[in-house]
Amino acid sequence: MQAGSTYAAIVGAVIANKRESLKMPQGDLAEHVGVGQPALSRIEKGESALTIDQLARAAQKLGTSPSALLAEADNTALTMIEQNLLVSYEKPKRSAGKVSTKGLLLLGSTALAALIYAANRREPKSPD
Repeated sequence: MQAGSTYAAIVGAVIANKRESLKMPQGDLAEHVGVGQPALSRIEKGESALTIDQLARAAQKLGTSPSALLAEADNTALTMIEQNLLVSYEKPKRSAGKVSTKGLLLLGSTALAALIYAANRREPKSPD
């Protein structure tokens, strides 16, 4: 198994970090996005992926744009790849209440938060 994360988890962590920096309760963002608080929790943990419409509503409530959230996620993914961490772009699969991440040792939310911080303190790189 290789250490890494899913792209959905990176996007979810970016949203969670932004929400927490605004001291916004998860329930407030969930209501604006049009999902329940448990569903937003799964999105922020990368266990479920956002739709484009949900991403746009989340960005609006967070005072940013969908492209800014995705740019932060892209910078984080590139930083992870540079550090030989795997980034999976497969949709999270749920079965019996568990998320399948076959062959991937997932990074915890604290590690993802640190990578997001580090990736976005430097100039963006192009994905060559």
